[in-house]
Amino acid sequence: MLSKTELSPESLSHVIEQSIDCVKLVDPQGNLLWMNPNGLCAMEIDDFSHMTGREWASLWPEDAQQMIRNALIEASQGSARFEAFCPTAKGAPRWWEVSISPVRSRDGSNAGYISVSRDVSQLHADREAQKVLLAEMRHRLKNSFAMVCAMLRTVARGDAANTAFATEMVGRISALATAQTLFDGDSEVTDLCALLATLVSPFRDSSGPVVEVDCEGVHIVERREADVISLVVGELTVNSTKHGAIGNGGRIALSARFEDANDSNPASHVISWQEISNAKVVATSRSGGQGLSLIERICNARGGRFAIDWQDHGLVATLSLPASAPANT
Repeated sequence: MLSKTELSPESLSHVIEQSIDCVKLVDPQGNLLWMNPNGLCAMEIDDFSHMTGREWASLWPEDAQQMIRNALIEASQGSARFEAFCPTAKGAPRWWEVSISPVRSRDGSNAGYISVSRDVSQLHADREAQKVLLAEMRHRLKNSFAMVCAMLRTVARGDAANTAFATEMVGRISALATAQTLFDGDSEVTDLCALLATLVSPFRDSSGPVVEVDCEGVHIVERREADVISLVVGELTVNSTKHGAIGNGGRIALSARFEDANDSNPASHVISWQEISNAKVVATSRSGGQGLSLIERICNARGGRFAIDWQDHGLVATLSLPASAPANT
C-alpha cells in the first residue's frame, strides 16, 4: 500500500515505469534518453539500445517530424499536446495522443522533457467511422430534399395556385440543402455570414418581408456551432412564418458579431434576430410549443445563452455561443 512516507524519488520512478502509457525522457536537444517498459511494449521495441540517443522526431514519419520539433520548442515555454500517426517499430499502424512537459533542473533551466503518449488508435478509427456515417447521412438527406422537391413540382403541375406554393417550398427546402453543402468534403468549418445568408435566402424576395443580414468581419464556425445556429435561425424562421413578419409582412434584421473573451465570458459569436411585424404580438408562448424550449436546452448544452425580448410588434432574439475559432477581421 502506498503511503506519503513512501513517496521517495525511487518509488516515484517505479510509478512512471508502471504507467500503461508510453513515457519517454528526452534531452534538451530532442534526443531520446529513456522509455518505460510499457512504452517499449506499446511501440514494439525489443531493444531500446538501438533507440537511445537518437533524435525523437526522426522516429516519426517524415511528414510529422517538423511538428514534433515544433512541439518541443512550444513545450520549453510550458507544455504541448498533439495527436499524430506513427507506426510501431514493427510497422503496426498507431495513432497517438502526445503531451510534452519540460523537466526543470534545480536552477530552473531546461533539463529536458517528459513525454507521455497514449494509444488512441481505436478512438481515431471510431471518429473516422463516424465521419463516414455522417457523410452518408448528409448524402441521403440531400437526396431526400431532392425527392421532396420533385414530388412538390409533380403534384403542383398544371395548377397555378399549387405551382406558386410548390415554388416557394422548393426554394426553402433548397436553402436547407445548400446549407448542408457548406460542409461538403472533409471541411469542419464554414463562414458564418454565408451560413446565415443561406438560411434566410428563401425569404429575401420582393414579395416577402425585408430581410437584412449584417456581419462584422469574417466569422469562422465549426460544424457543431453551425448546427446550433441553424437550429435557432430555423426555429425563428418557422415562428415568423406562422405568426410574425414573414407571414404578416414587416422587417427582419439578422446580424452577427464576434466578442472577445473577458473575465466572466469566453470569446463568443453573438447572433441577433430583430423582427418587426405588421401584426401585433398577441402571445409570447403557445400551448404545445416546444421549439423555443428545445433551443434553450441545446444552447445550454453547448455552453451558450439564448434570450428573447418580446415587443409590441415583434421580438429581439439573441444567441451567444462560445467560439472555437477566432474571428478574422
